[in-house]
Amino acid sequence: MRLLFVILSFFLIYSSGKVFAQDVHHQHNHKQEALKAGEVQSGHSLYHLDNEFITHRNEEVQLFDFTGEPVIVVMFYGNCTQVCPILIQDTWRLFSSLSEQSKESVNVLAVSFDTENDSPEVLAEYAKDEQLDISGWHFVTGKDTDIRMLAMMLGVKYQKDSNGNFAHSNLITVLDGEGNVAKRVEGLNQPMDEAASVIDAILKNM
Repeated sequence: MRLLFVILSFFLIYSSGKVFAQDVHHQHNHKQEALKAGEVQSGHSLYHLDNEFITHRNEEVQLFDFTGEPVIVVMFYGNCTQVCPILIQDTWRLFSSLSEQSKESVNVLAVSFDTENDSPEVLAEYAKDEQLDISGWHFVTGKDTDIRMLAMMLGVKYQKDSNGNFAHSNLITVLDGEGNVAKRVEGLNQPMDEAASVIDAILKNM
């Protein structure tokens, strides 16, 4: 009887340990990793790209449509529940820190790299849910090759896993009126004072 109790106890401990290990492994697989942003070359305007994108309003846009105005660019994906909502809110913090007059001359491009799932209709719901279906904000998607080209020019890295989630760089980029990278903010919950000052300087010199 005592031997049976020992065997049962060992089995329960082993089973619990195995379940715990599987749970840890499961959590590890679903933990989103941030990829360090790549370097970008200065003096290379993104407005030279002729890539076409579709906004959450079902409007076709190209980057050079924003020539003459600073643009805030952030890349994300809609099914992201961990860091992307923070990244979008960080973008909002930067935008909302500008004066009302400056906001009228600044556009925000929130570009999804989940071209399979983030249709204009899905992005429209996303913008509505985030209360960011506002003037100057454009949630966009496009062809996979066009999205990858834009990401490369911005230095944004992303990689899809077998579960459909993405590891990606957490990066907010400010483009000047000619489409050159003027400021980059990497990481979450970062101060936005310098980026806002850069935008104000761009507008002042226009």
